[in-house]
Amino acid sequence: MNDNVTLRVNGREWNGWTSVRIGAGIERLARDFSVEITRQWPGDEGITTLQPRIKNGSKVEVLIGDELVITGWVEATPVRYDARSVSTGIAGRSLTADLIDCAAEPTQFNGRSLVQIAQALAAPFGIEVVNNGAPSGVIPDVQPDHGETVIEVINKILGQQQALAYDDPHGRLVIGGIGSTRAHTALVLGENILSCDTEKSIRERFSVYQVAGQRAGNDDDFGEATTTALRARTEDAFIARYRPMYIRQTGQATGAGCIARADFEARQRAARTDETTYVVQGWRQGNGTLWQPNQRVIVFDPVCGFDNTELLVSEVTFTQDQNGT
Repeated sequence: MNDNVTLRVNGREWNGWTSVRIGAGIERLARDFSVEITRQWPGDEGITTLQPRIKNGSKVEVLIGDELVITGWVEATPVRYDARSVSTGIAGRSLTADLIDCAAEPTQFNGRSLVQIAQALAAPFGIEVVNNGAPSGVIPDVQPDHGETVIEVINKILGQQQALAYDDPHGRLVIGGIGSTRAHTALVLGENILSCDTEKSIRERFSVYQVAGQRAGNDDDFGEATTTALRARTEDAFIARYRPMYIRQTGQATGAGCIARADFEARQRAARTDETTYVVQGWRQGNGTLWQPNQRVIVFDPVCGFDNTELLVSEVTFTQDQNGT
């Protein structure tokens, strides 16, 4: 199967790279890529041919074989050389990179859903938002702070809604749930797993998670208070010593929202203890499809304690160099 990496810019296609790295994940908002060609040092007459003909700021499509994997912008054209060789490269990120770097419009949102708020925040950048099973509940009140980036605003809401925000191959912003699809191929020690790296860390886990928020008072609160304080608490039984974490629920909080946030924070941090990086041979699964983030995958790895355990693919990195893919 064709796994050549092609950059398509202004109707022209470029390939033949000596090294490639493409990354995508559910804990980032923008895929990224870098490609490079390394040659032996040329004579003086060959130096001008090494200047990159793809310009910074160009819109680019990155393909693996015939499959689109990134739509974005060229952000760097590095040149490196020493006495023996010279290399030129192209690097960039998804269209959604601007949502990471740039400030959000200072607009107040009342009574709108997560997807509706994301659409309004992304609209000035010309970025489409895809609803992939996002929560439909109404969020009472959201307003970006001065200078706050789009992703910072979205992340505050994601904490309340227990949803994910990531990009797709078309450079669109996707709002959805966890584990939207299932991988065709399992990860099995002794078969397709080449190497493993895991910390099995509990550094970011806490014994108790307490979420506190406020909502405006209503008619039932008349004569008592103009605001009502809300609190929720979840414990992690695995952490024996006292390690509290306090979380402030932004915006107009609800009791159910505080409970869900505390439970989500505990589950998410506990899951990170099993966070593992596997290197596998090739970029495709048994059915020919590329590995994708946000897929549920079965893992059999008795060394790490996984006995046909279902895990979530949070990050995928495609690499190619002189050692292969």
